[in-house]
Amino acid sequence: MSTPEQNKAVLERYYEQCLNKGNLDVIYEGATEDHISHGTAANGKDGVEHLKEWVRLQRASFPDLHVTVEDWILDGNKVVSRFTARGTHTGDDYAGLIPAQGRELEIPGIVIDEFNDEGKIVESWFSMDSYDLATQLGAFDAPPA
Repeated sequence: MSTPEQNKAVLERYYEQCLNKGNLDVIYEGATEDHISHGTAANGKDGVEHLKEWVRLQRASFPDLHVTVEDWILDGNKVVSRFTARGTHTGDDYAGLIPAQGRELEIPGIVIDEFNDEGKIVESWFSMDSYDLATQLGAFDAPPA
């Protein structure tokens, strides 16, 4: 059975290697094949492939994406991470809707990850203020005259 500290180490590797450096295959090390993700759009994929696609889309929009975990809470087989995501929208349209304008993004969020006995993530609950994100990216700006 994995310990809370071992579970946290899995997430630290995920944040640093996958989110911050773009090594998407790290996802396979830390999550089960049938991983369930709440709070992210499915994009036509399920399980760990959905998680990998979600990270790929974030990095495609924000090539300099960097996520810093501000707080960790370890409770049995669950780990909560309160983070701040930062990046510059210089890549793909965000969510296929918001064109890149070179705007900087800084947004907080929270993820609750549940681990199985083998130390793999089986389910995740992701929360971030989508309205704040869209506002920072200029989605609600008046069109040029």
